[in-house]
Amino acid sequence: MELDKIERLLARYEEGETSLAEEKILRNYFLNNDVPEYLRSYQMIFTYANHQAQEKLRKEPEINPRKNWYAWSSVAAILILALGLFFFNDTSSRLNENDLGTITEEEVALEKARETLAMVSQIMNEGKSDLVYLKEFNKTTNKIIQID
Repeated sequence: MELDKIERLLARYEEGETSLAEEKILRNYFLNNDVPEYLRSYQMIFTYANHQAQEKLRKEPEINPRKNWYAWSSVAAILILALGLFFFNDTSSRLNENDLGTITEEEVALEKARETLAMVSQIMNEGKSDLVYLKEFNKTTNKIIQID
């Protein structure tokens, strides 16, 4: 009679329809050693689950000392960087107005400005040439939507 009840509970267990109380009945049954041969595979499942539950309960939380070490090393690195910038900032290497490469002659400066603007204009025109395709796309879209 008990074996018939266990087989019905196993069928429900495989379908995922058992309650926690029914699973406890199955667990208690399979933790005994007198299990028929054709149910030994279920015994291994429940024995393993029981072993894992016991192991999980025995584990103590681990404290990771390396986590604190990383935090303190990052704080130390920031302090070293800040102190280095504060104490070893060499003020004599700053640029003065004579080192800026300014052009004193007006005609040379005008020529350099024209060259620079021509270069910028050329780059802008290259980007503008791709917009022709966008205009054609808009025309086709307007024909399809019949906005024109």
